[in-house]
Amino acid sequence: MDVEDIRIFMAVAEHGSVSLAANELGYVQPNVTSRIRSLEGKIGKPLFHRHRRGMTLNVEGKKLLKYGEQLMQLMNQMHQAFQDEDDPSGSLCIGLVETVVGFPDILSLYYGKYKKVDITLVSGVSSQLIEKVLTYRLDGAFVAKPVNEPLLDQVPAFEEEIVLVCGTIREESKNVQSGKELLHLPFILFNKGCQYRENLQHWLKEEKMTTPRIMEFGTLETIMGTVIAGLGITAISRSLVEKFEKEGLVRLFPFPKPYKNIEIVYIRRSDSFLGVAESKFMDAIAEIRIK
Repeated sequence: MDVEDIRIFMAVAEHGSVSLAANELGYVQPNVTSRIRSLEGKIGKPLFHRHRRGMTLNVEGKKLLKYGEQLMQLMNQMHQAFQDEDDPSGSLCIGLVETVVGFPDILSLYYGKYKKVDITLVSGVSSQLIEKVLTYRLDGAFVAKPVNEPLLDQVPAFEEEIVLVCGTIREESKNVQSGKELLHLPFILFNKGCQYRENLQHWLKEEKMTTPRIMEFGTLETIMGTVIAGLGITAISRSLVEKFEKEGLVRLFPFPKPYKNIEIVYIRRSDSFLGVAESKFMDAIAEIRIK
């Protein structure tokens, strides 16, 4: 069985489409189709449900996917094991919650020293990223605590303060003295699994407000644009929205003390081989944290 066949299979599984997988891998579509059929011939069973919208893994495909993830991880570890300690190369796939403010500083420091390492970034909420690290789809990720997974190492990275944000276009923002007075308004939040949202829900539960009106969006830009337009309020890191406050577009209100701070940690599987590239990346995290 060819390792490249497995890589192609995993790309099709991820995208649910032969054409999208071919674009990502730089192959022509018939080649990808042929390699998938060849792999199914070697396995002796079909691996996908084929339908008008694309391809979806069947039971056998899901079984192979688990082995494929482990194989790709092992291949990456083998490559990393023979790297130059002072000049690493290769690739890292790093996940991060979109609101990690300090990440650009880490990336700048790292790329300034190790230009041969190619870093791929994957964004998502904490729960999604934790799952991707556990299943070997990410080398590591920046997520919000708590992380209750014994298979993961956790390296402290940043601490953030959460604030409630209301657009100044709303009349409510002009007269209130505390965020508690705004909790009846619609919320504009990231998807479930976001720690800002989790802390907000703990606050709402304390105030006996368990069924708020919520609109979900996937990007910080959309959330802030909607808040500034006066359609609702959000919970976000203070450092991300201070510029909007200075421009007079929003007002910020602190969270109650038990819920106002979250810690961002870098996670990785404790049983994964720590290659030179990732080791140097973790050194960069520690250096920025000290500053």
